[in-house]
Amino acid sequence: MFLRVEQGLMGLVDCYTVVCIAVGLFVLSLVGVGNLTVVCLLGLLLCLAGFTRQAAQVDLWILLPLLVYDLACLASSYAAHGEIVSGYGVTHGIFLAIYLLAACLEEDERHMLKRACALWTGAAGAFGIGQFVYLAAVQGRSGRMSGLLGNPNAMGIFLVLGWFVLLCCAEEGGALSPVEPLLLMGAALTLSMGSFVSMAAGILVMLADKKRTQSWGATFQYGCRLLAKATLGMGTGLLIYLAGAWTDVPQSCLFAAAYGAVLIALWRSYERFLEAKPRMAALIAGLGTLVAAAAVVARPSAAATFAERLEMMASGLRYLTVNPLLGVGPFQWRMLDLSDGGTYFNTWHIHNVVLHVGVEMGWIAMAALVLVILRVLRRPSPGRAAAAAFLVHNMMDTSFFYLGITALALAAAGGFRAGDHRLGGAAVKLLFALLAGLFACGLCFGAIMS
Repeated sequence: MFLRVEQGLMGLVDCYTVVCIAVGLFVLSLVGVGNLTVVCLLGLLLCLAGFTRQAAQVDLWILLPLLVYDLACLASSYAAHGEIVSGYGVTHGIFLAIYLLAACLEEDERHMLKRACALWTGAAGAFGIGQFVYLAAVQGRSGRMSGLLGNPNAMGIFLVLGWFVLLCCAEEGGALSPVEPLLLMGAALTLSMGSFVSMAAGILVMLADKKRTQSWGATFQYGCRLLAKATLGMGTGLLIYLAGAWTDVPQSCLFAAAYGAVLIALWRSYERFLEAKPRMAALIAGLGTLVAAAAVVARPSAAATFAERLEMMASGLRYLTVNPLLGVGPFQWRMLDLSDGGTYFNTWHIHNVVLHVGVEMGWIAMAALVLVILRVLRRPSPGRAAAAAFLVHNMMDTSFFYLGITALALAAAGGFRAGDHRLGGAAVKLLFALLAGLFACGLCFGAIMS
């Protein structure tokens, strides 16, 4: 037994870079939109791990725009506040560190990172389900599941991204099937319509990628199995929600949760059933329309919320040309929105990330983000479906500003497939040194301010 423990510990030492990234994803998921001290300490840890790597396989069309974006954020912060820390430049530097460190991984390490991402999102889904059931059954409080991220919309897209990562693992023979219903049930409990639309976008991208290598018939059958799994998993999550929030006996959600536990235990059998019975898979997939309709009925305010977001985007467009070079400055749009005499939306971010970045950080930062978006969508990779879902969500929400969500998306973009350009050890160490200096500056400023 001691020998096995020792071998396991040695394995962790050998894959320390993956462990550092996994710890980073865990920490960033808990800090929401960011805590300067925590992010800087984490960034220094990632840079320390990066100093030990000898090369990185990067995509320059992702790395360089990320670098330009962060420099533009720093410049915008300085122009608006007279220093570089009161803004997004320092905290969003963690994105560059995560991407670069993930690009340093070898092939076996990339597979390990993928599994770690799937397991972490599955654990977050399990926590969220448990949280909802406890609040409904024990405390009599019900509402959309917010989970570890503290926001239902953010939690929804986080679990959707985890589902696509898990599907990548499954295609490579990963033994993580029981995690899938946790992700699907958890996503349903958030009732995040933006996340559901984003999931549909990711599924379309996944089917388009599948069609490149398989026939129309095989692609159709794969799509039916995919949708059949989503129907049962999300349908069960919706049942738990309705039992806990829409009945006079919220404790009844315990029975629905027990059914969900059985579903987790039998999930692999369900997958084999769908593979053996393609017609049943098509029928169950068709029933997904009923699940979607039930979700819309369960959240009748979704249409009004969407209309409000369109109005918010229109408000943001008015400020897009105020300062095209550096923007109006980080955190300034809310103040402008409060004083302009129109509808006050009481939020820090326009619910369209590209537009918000253009307004607050300027057109250079916005163009850099657009370049990353176009590159990720064009670049074939196992994480492309997850990237598509993430990008669609950010056209109508603000998940980009949740550090854990964006870090997960970048780990998928940089860690699951090697880039085409090799950076030598000197270049890698220089980039990590610059990032370490940025994080050290932020840490010192945070200590002075506190």
